[in-house]
Amino acid sequence: MRAGSTRVGSAWGLSWVLALLCTGCAELRDALAPPKPQMQQVQAPPVPVPSPKCPERIAQEAPLEAELVRTLGPRSLVPDLSLPQLGFRPPHGPEVRSSFQSQLSLADGPVELVGVTLLKGAGLMLLRPGTDGYCVVNTWSTWQAEEVQYTLDSSWTAPDGRLAILLVKMVVAPGTPAEESRWVVLGTDGWRAWVALGTPPQHQLLVPSVSLRPKGKKLYLDVTLEHTSRFALGKDGRFLTGQ
Repeated sequence: MRAGSTRVGSAWGLSWVLALLCTGCAELRDALAPPKPQMQQVQAPPVPVPSPKCPERIAQEAPLEAELVRTLGPRSLVPDLSLPQLGFRPPHGPEVRSSFQSQLSLADGPVELVGVTLLKGAGLMLLRPGTDGYCVVNTWSTWQAEEVQYTLDSSWTAPDGRLAILLVKMVVAPGTPAEESRWVVLGTDGWRAWVALGTPPQHQLLVPSVSLRPKGKKLYLDVTLEHTSRFALGKDGRFLTGQ
């Protein structure tokens, strides 16, 4: 029985040693084996994201009278209506201040009006709001020899919403003996802008009073110097001067 027990114990011990040796062999084999190549995931090429663009329906036309912002012409896109985003950055920023901001409701969508007073001048930006920001329709600006006070005096939108007329007023050299009032009449259909009376640069009215006079579906412009002259708005959005 002892001999049998010894053989059984020896056999069990040998199996244990072999198991340990096999375990060690496996670990050694795994350590010496070259690393298995990892499957690389093939990434799909990134889908190009188109850059936001303004509608091509916006006319690529020259600025009205003078250039206001060199870097922003028709179809330029800006993220918001703050003065820095509109191109008025230092060192010229302190010389520019906001004069007014208004919105026109036209049949083809709203149009934002941003008026700024310059050191010796005034400017107006017309912009269409969109999903990616604001698209510049066009700009108007003027430069004077003296300080300018600048306001949007009044505006009129056609009953069918196809166009709007703007009347802006400037007081040049306010509070001085040389003070004078100047008026400019502009039109827009939301896709372009134009001078509605006169031809730049001979379109600033140096008179005491100018006013828009709606009558039913029609619009008239009263210009007062010594007497009042009345002009009717034509179908092209300009006032007729031969009547």
